[in-house]
Amino acid sequence: MGKPYLISGIDIGNSQVKAVIAKIERNSSRPEIIGFGNSPSLGLRRGMVVDMEETIDNVRTAVHRAQTMAGASIQRAYVSVNGLHIGNQTSRGVIAVSRADNEISQNDIDRVVQAASVVSLPANREIIHVIPRNYIVDGTENVKNPLGMKGVRLEAEVFIIDGLSPHIRNIAKCVNENNIEVAGLVFAPVAAAMAVLDKNQKEYGVLHLDFGGGTSTLTVFEEADLLHTSVLPIGSKHITNDLAIALRTSLDVAEKIKLDYGATSETEDLRRKDMIDLSALLAEENFVVSKKQLIKVVDARAHELMDMVNAEMKKISRNGMLPAGIVLSGGGSNLPGFAMLVKEALKLPVRLATTLNMTGAENVSDPSYAVGLGLVAWGFEKEFSKGQKGPSGNNRFISNVVRWFKNFMP
Repeated sequence: MGKPYLISGIDIGNSQVKAVIAKIERNSSRPEIIGFGNSPSLGLRRGMVVDMEETIDNVRTAVHRAQTMAGASIQRAYVSVNGLHIGNQTSRGVIAVSRADNEISQNDIDRVVQAASVVSLPANREIIHVIPRNYIVDGTENVKNPLGMKGVRLEAEVFIIDGLSPHIRNIAKCVNENNIEVAGLVFAPVAAAMAVLDKNQKEYGVLHLDFGGGTSTLTVFEEADLLHTSVLPIGSKHITNDLAIALRTSLDVAEKIKLDYGATSETEDLRRKDMIDLSALLAEENFVVSKKQLIKVVDARAHELMDMVNAEMKKISRNGMLPAGIVLSGGGSNLPGFAMLVKEALKLPVRLATTLNMTGAENVSDPSYAVGLGLVAWGFEKEFSKGQKGPSGNNRFISNVVRWFKNFMP
């Protein structure tokens, strides 16, 4: 039996760097997670590299841990990009169908998407993704796939995600310096959605909220289209900073207090008089605080995030109007009571992210790995939609992968 085919993803976040390695065997219908690793991310601020050497070392550590678990080394990986510099816009393009019989070919679809991708950007920005939303054939709107249809005029509406070139190149360099080729750059929330949202949720209407370390991101899908995406300048690190100021302690101690005692008001009765002894953690005698005081600090920042999410939903007129509700991922979503707070604030059903259609993913059940797992899903789609035959040239292999990927797509 030949070697299994490997796909890897590297998520360079504001709090942690995470690496995920998956394999797919000849007779398998879906990928299997065989290795994952993480390390603290000390060289990023809000998605932008501020210390190149530190980030290179952090990537090296995470990849080494994943490779050790997998028992295999990687030469290429799909890498996430994120940050407040990311922007988006919609654009339209139009072409004349090229064939004499007016049947729309794949070449026509590629040309119209390319025409829609021609937008004016500053010299220091570059396009990360061009995601087709809808096609229009001779005035007939909302066509999802025009391939094989008859028509003279073909239009496309696309969703374009772009970012600052220097920041994107810096992220790529941090990976390249570890002798790993960047197979593709993927906007982090788009990758995460690949791993945790199914086709029914995207069709009915769903909000995916990733509560990360330095930033939070949201994506909204409706009728299988990416309707909206945004990067918000609040992450779980801000809660740590608030606790450090309130308790007059270091960030390391504040982080531990957040993990051990942090919660929102939805899980704790603010009238309770429970007291928490922090004397050992703070190295001060008789340092006792009320649970209510800690909750108040955490709750204030969490509600600020909800206000921002509500503002984004108002922009697209979707307040309380997404039948599939909200899916939460990111390390911050583990905060006790956060899911209930989101449910009350946004008036929608809420659930924590779970990974879809990957064996071995149960070992990476933490929602903070959603982006890394999504990078793997993205890699499989890109590499096996190009007609590759997979390991050992097996045609059955590629058909199995296609069936697996259809679980994510409308």
